[in-house]
Amino acid sequence: MTYQVVFASAVFLGTYLLLIADKIHRTVVALCGAMLILLAGIITQERAVSAIDFNTIGLLIGMMVIVGITRHTGVFEYLAIIISRLWRQ
Repeated sequence: MTYQVVFASAVFLGTYLLLIADKIHRTVVALCGAMLILLAGIITQERAVSAIDFNTIGLLIGMMVIVGITRHTGVFEYLAIIISRLWRQ
């Protein structure tokens, strides 16, 4: 095994352990892990950016916006009440 595989595996496992420990914010942990991989030269910045699926990110952002707006209308509470009433019957 090359040192790159060992280093990338160590960063991957370290990132997961930090995520599981939940002592540092998830975003900071993920960005630090990605930065380590980039700085070590395991992957180039161009290849990393080309691996991002911007359609999926756009879909997730759109869903978060819709949920964020809908949350203020009380729809989720209303649906919870309806479902709990149906569940009891």
